[in-house]
Amino acid sequence: MVEPLERPLSSYLHTQFVTADEHSSVAEAVKILQPKNVEIILVTSSDGKYIGIVTDSDILEKVVMKGEDSDLISIKSIMTSPIITLPSSATVKEAIKLMRARKIKHLPVTDVTSNQEGEILGTVTLEYLAEVIRIAVIEKTFRSYRKIIREHYKPIFANVAIILQFAGLLMVVPALLGTFLGELQSSIGIYLAFVGMSLTGYILNTLGEKSPLNLKQSSIVVVLSFVLLSLFGTIPYMYINPFWQGIDPFSLFASSFLESTSGFTTTGISTITHPEDLPDSFSFYRSFTEWVGGLSFVYLVMALYYPETKLAGMKSLMSSGILRFKQLLTTISIIFVIYAIIIVLLLFVFGHTDLLNSISLAFATLTSGGFVPTATVLTLENPITLIVIMGGMILAALPFAFHFGIFSKEVEATREVKEILIYIIIIACAVFLFMFIEKSFSEKEWLSSVFHVISASTTTGFQFIDLSLLSVNGKILLIVIMLIGGTAFSTAGGIKIARLMLIIEKIIDNRKHASTTLKSKNNHATIPSFISATAIQFRRRIKPISNLHIAEENNKQMKCVVPLDKYKFNILSDKAFKEALFVIVLYILFAFITAICIYYIANNSPSFIDTVFETASTISNTGFSTGITTMGLDSISKLILSFNMIMGRFEIIAILYIFISKLRR
Repeated sequence: MVEPLERPLSSYLHTQFVTADEHSSVAEAVKILQPKNVEIILVTSSDGKYIGIVTDSDILEKVVMKGEDSDLISIKSIMTSPIITLPSSATVKEAIKLMRARKIKHLPVTDVTSNQEGEILGTVTLEYLAEVIRIAVIEKTFRSYRKIIREHYKPIFANVAIILQFAGLLMVVPALLGTFLGELQSSIGIYLAFVGMSLTGYILNTLGEKSPLNLKQSSIVVVLSFVLLSLFGTIPYMYINPFWQGIDPFSLFASSFLESTSGFTTTGISTITHPEDLPDSFSFYRSFTEWVGGLSFVYLVMALYYPETKLAGMKSLMSSGILRFKQLLTTISIIFVIYAIIIVLLLFVFGHTDLLNSISLAFATLTSGGFVPTATVLTLENPITLIVIMGGMILAALPFAFHFGIFSKEVEATREVKEILIYIIIIACAVFLFMFIEKSFSEKEWLSSVFHVISASTTTGFQFIDLSLLSVNGKILLIVIMLIGGTAFSTAGGIKIARLMLIIEKIIDNRKHASTTLKSKNNHATIPSFISATAIQFRRRIKPISNLHIAEENNKQMKCVVPLDKYKFNILSDKAFKEALFVIVLYILFAFITAICIYYIANNSPSFIDTVFETASTISNTGFSTGITTMGLDSISKLILSFNMIMGRFEIIAILYIFISKLRR
């Protein structure tokens, strides 16, 4: 890029100038100057040649200040002659140097290439050139920063804008419901959230630029999206104030942010003990935020971390052809809508629950949320409701590829069977172990024991018993189950079964790089299965030594057949093992560190094991509570729990990708 001082004068010309005959009076010259809004007059002789220049300063100093009659003074008598000019090819540096040497502020520029020698193209001023230099220096100083914003942050703004606008559009549903039911306060609060999301999305869209995202940018989008969704979700809570009268603004914000974050992160923990006192539309809004934050989050991860060109890698998760993002997204959307309809009908018909509450329960169940529309909806008096919800919770915690495999005609079988079997075994073992630990409790209410263990293992968080009455061993068991969480690429939270499987296989394998061996048959092998996980956790690494030969069969199923001795597959790399181990350690550390903070902030009033239970519940996005998370909890502790929920929603890994470059390689 050419330096400002070396640029030609032709880039900075004022092409508008006026001329006057040498015999014209100063008064006539002023009449010419004023309407043109220029500062100089080029004086011409009778034969049309430029012989001098008159500036507004000349008129002021030589005529006005001296009290001369402008009608009697000719411009020839006050002009500066001869005219000092420079060709248009001269540089800015040469012009400034000349004007300073001759002590002039205006400089006519000529066209030296013209056939008519000395033709003036325009003028430049010392003030204007100095401003050009100043702006150029500033631009040069901040050019690198603008490049960083353009290349690194504009794509982030654009993608966050789309998410906010889409989420804002979804908020219209509960707002319209509130309007229809005549619950104006509830609907107005939700409309305000809609306006805030939409307006912010519009502003970010104007600042952003749609372009592909790298891993760090994608992670920032995920983190920023949930923070902003949670912030805008506080508006309806703050508007209707479901807490207590006379609450101070900071406490109102902290309580509202906790409830909003709990919804969008599908945690379901709440300080509102009697949700039936809320307007029906607002109770629906709470469960609706779980639906938006639950399924939409997975779609968001798929969109950001599985670009269209990389979705082909997902075919190894299933015995299917190359998947397209729209195909997968549409299929999963339809599947979960079908699940929701089935659960709503079962709850409405057999659970004796009204339609709106059935819909809210279905949303909370399928997103592993945990918000309840009424405090008494879950009881042992209606076992059918509990059984339906248990089935829904387990469905929600299974991998998306499993559901896709069941409904898609292009899929013969899924490769998540191993993970699902291990998950079911863990649930079964946890149920028997919990019933053994809590014998006195389980003998009377065995269905309650099963329900709460499933609720913990799927990180849904539905509860209708006082968990603070459990023994220490019972609480520790639930903590472990909550931290383990569901399967990868599901709506469940927690560490995920896939990470534990990866670590166990690595230990058993006892090799530097965990990899999946090829099953040979007639000196040939097919691509092996590997542990499924969300896109941001396990990035599949396959390094072929030579070209991969792909045979298409019936335009439906594609199988990769490769010679065993020609290709090398590094599926479960040592890096993936360390990354999974790192995430597990951080989950446990965050649970204990935040528990220590809340424990001392609350002046040791709750027991430490109960505090750990609470923080483990929030970071695993479960929502179980031993009674610590109440309206009386201090605001700082509420914000800490909100932080846990957001960290747990993107499984901490997104933060690691943002700040630790080694993990992105």
